[in-house]
Amino acid sequence: MQQLDLLKRPSGRTAMLMASGFTFDLEHPCADGMPIADVARSLAYQPRWAGATREFYSVAEHSVMVSRLVPPAFALDGLCHDLDEAISGDIASCVKLLIGREHLKKKLDPIKRALARRFGFRLDGADVKHADLVCMATELRDLLPPAWMDFGHLPPPHPDRIVPVGPERAFTLFLERYEELKHLAAPAGDGQRKRRTPG
Repeated sequence: MQQLDLLKRPSGRTAMLMASGFTFDLEHPCADGMPIADVARSLAYQPRWAGATREFYSVAEHSVMVSRLVPPAFALDGLCHDLDEAISGDIASCVKLLIGREHLKKKLDPIKRALARRFGFRLDGADVKHADLVCMATELRDLLPPAWMDFGHLPPPHPDRIVPVGPERAFTLFLERYEELKHLAAPAGDGQRKRRTPG
């Protein structure tokens, strides 16, 4: 993919090369023109739980599940809530605490906002956060070994069991779900923290 807005050759040390050839500058993040397939591809091959699940389970599958657990008006927000992990990878919560959540948030926030502007989703919704935690509880039940750990912050898991589908199917499912939901996207330039009302 040729990006005519690139006035100089970007550094491979500060820019991410996406599957289509799109170049994403991490120092000055702008996702204008990035194909949705680029993030779908990366998320489909990005494992949840640092790959510790019994079967491969991707961020893309997790995102589709979140999109189905929120009220319909917030489904695009749910699908896209981890889009920045196509760039950063899925950093385990315990590692975020080790590095420093606020430090990571400060560094990654411009990337997340650039992706939100490009694909029209909202950030930091309470419905999405709750669904994310339900998915986490369900993944613990269905995909990881029993562990003597305190996950007291989690709600009960969803009654349906997770059956992983693998990266290529997850890629397709993510794109199909995006096609169903892209009509919910906010117009370019809208404030990303402005809450839309259902309906």
